[in-house]
Amino acid sequence: MTSASNPHARRYMLHMLLAMVGYTALLFASITVLRGETITNDWLRIIIAISPVFPALYGLHAFITFFRSMDEFNRAVISEANLISAGAVAFLSFAYAFAQQASDLLPEIGLIWVLPAIVGGQGLAACIVRARYR
Repeated sequence: MTSASNPHARRYMLHMLLAMVGYTALLFASITVLRGETITNDWLRIIIAISPVFPALYGLHAFITFFRSMDEFNRAVISEANLISAGAVAFLSFAYAFAQQASDLLPEIGLIWVLPAIVGGQGLAACIVRARYR
């Protein structure tokens, strides 16, 4: 069944598109406001800085809803891929932190890269897991 004929996939794509448009809009707006330096209240700056997370959470909700509509095979593939990705990112960051503390050669890596690493790793792992079952 292709995604064009799957109403769950179409709904997921629509909701994910809305989430990413909202995320992008709030990201650019928050950066613009925070760079203006007109807001001096730290708590307000924090709220503005994390505002792009809210549409991203909506995207997570869309993914969970779509995941629940999948058959058992696709759920198993996505679950295994998520486990592989989360484990790889966790252990790579763990090892990197040890290496970084032992030497001044390695730069600090911000926490902002954890989610993209997990999502990207999940996509790569899903391809590998799915290929194993073919």
